Amino acid sequence: MEWLNYHHLYYFWTVAKEESFTKAATKLRIAQSAVSLQVAQLEDRLGKKLIDRSTSKKLNLTEAGRIVFNQAEEIFRQGKELVDSIRDGGLHSSVRFGALGSLSKNLQIKLLMPLLQNSDFELSVDVGDANTLLSRLKGFHLDVILCDVPYPHSEEEPLIQKEIAKEPYCLVARKKKGANSLSELIEKYGVYLPAKSNPATSEIETFFKKQKIKIRVKGYIDDIALLRLLSLETDALVAIPRVGAERELKLKTLVVVHEFRALYQKFYVVMRQHSNRSEKIMALLNQS
Repeated sequence: MEWLNYHHLYYFWTVAKEESFTKAATKLRIAQSAVSLQVAQLEDRLGKKLIDRSTSKKLNLTEAGRIVFNQAEEIFRQGKELVDSIRDGGLHSSVRFGALGSLSKNLQIKLLMPLLQNSDFELSVDVGDANTLLSRLKGFHLDVILCDVPYPHSEEEPLIQKEIAKEPYCLVARKKKGANSLSELIEKYGVYLPAKSNPATSEIETFFKKQKIKIRVKGYIDDIALLRLLSLETDALVAIPRVGAERELKLKTLVVVHEFRALYQKFYVVMRQHSNRSEKIMALLNQS
């Protein structure tokens, strides 16, 4: 087994996080020359330059430096987790999820319930856009991303994506009086649909066209929570995955006007490949 000096790695990690040898030396309470020497010894050990020293304006990591930094982030996170868990009197594990802002909160609770009910895990959920979450996942700041759109896959990308759930689409509304048929309801009250970029939207529009129903689209909304609120606060019909309005349907605050056959919103998890941690988290999620 080849030995890696973790003191050297820690000094490099600190320099990269502080983006400065001077700031790192101050934080570590040692001379700047000592920090530089430790980083140079790590570079010699790995046989790669980790920091681009061609410019003095800003500290820039090389490609190898970014890889080492990302791995160091995970190593020292797990080290801190180990120390914290032992001090607490038992082994605990933090699981860090990222979720798209538009994702149904009902669905998140449903999927995360096995973790919420397991006292061995400390759960954190960060909300953000797709690019930010992907960057955080690749940088070992997240373990899993929950999303409702498939991500492009490439052989070079160290990520895998798996379908975790699918929920049927339906049209919901507050209880209506008078008009009975779907065509009459849509003509009278209009309809809100998911975003145009959502594959389900084109399928819903195709359904209406085949049924010769002239639709009056009041808006395209890329947020399940907002679609739910629109169904509660307006007279319009709303196309939404059933899970997004599950509570209101149980309470009969909303009613299903139409349920689309074989039309589902699919939900996915994105994780790092070849990771025992990812496999364990996936096994827990499959209990939901």
